[in-house]
Amino acid sequence: MRCIFCKNPSDNSVSVEHIIPESLGNISHILPKGWVCDTCNNYIAREVEKPFLDSPYGKTSRFEMAVANKRGRVPAVKGLHAQSRTILDVTIWPDENALIFDSPSPQDKARFAESTERFKQHTLYLPTASIPPNDRITARFVGKIALEILAYKAMAIPGANEEIVGKPELDELRQYVRQGQPKIEWPIHIRKIYPADFQFPSLRHGPHQVLHEWMILPVESEYYAVIAIFGIEYTINLGGPELHGFHRWLETNGPRSPLSDAQSSD
Repeated sequence: MRCIFCKNPSDNSVSVEHIIPESLGNISHILPKGWVCDTCNNYIAREVEKPFLDSPYGKTSRFEMAVANKRGRVPAVKGLHAQSRTILDVTIWPDENALIFDSPSPQDKARFAESTERFKQHTLYLPTASIPPNDRITARFVGKIALEILAYKAMAIPGANEEIVGKPELDELRQYVRQGQPKIEWPIHIRKIYPADFQFPSLRHGPHQVLHEWMILPVESEYYAVIAIFGIEYTINLGGPELHGFHRWLETNGPRSPLSDAQSSD
């Protein structure tokens, strides 16, 4: 077996690979040992996933959805407490479903504490997650997920590892994920397709939230990975840095998401 990113032998690797990071709520969609070698696993976690998770959008979206990381912590965001006019670090204690307030400023802490005694009602202004920036951090993160989705969908097929590793059409995206290649702008189509906390109806499971979903969309001779995380849809071309085929798909099919059919078939 060889790593789908660096192509080096990976039979001795001990790490499994979460396609969507655990910090975004994924505990079940995992590539087995060897599909991503230990070296690439560590590098991607540090240089590809972490910059996205630690971005303003990454922190705010995880805070809004109260999704804890593997250490059980929900990221903190900056909030404005109107009554004391202080900026506070606000996080969520998932086990108690409670907000926790802190501040690095002793003066702000004192003003906040004093205001809790003076006022019966309080107003707290918090940031909201909108759309992540269409930049290199997002593109590398989505490209990593796209390659792993392809492997996940094919891994039960005999010879799939060698087939994916040996495909030259995937080499440009592999290199972009691994190296960031500043001279290449890898475009991503990004849009919100449903609220992050939307409850999908289901005859089998009853109303439920969908933290993430994906598919591989063939368009003519191109293949696109379509990924939704917290209601934001990301579409990336696996074969090269362009979106012409997906734009043609949208012209033919209208603004609906390619993921809509999968949702309605549940």
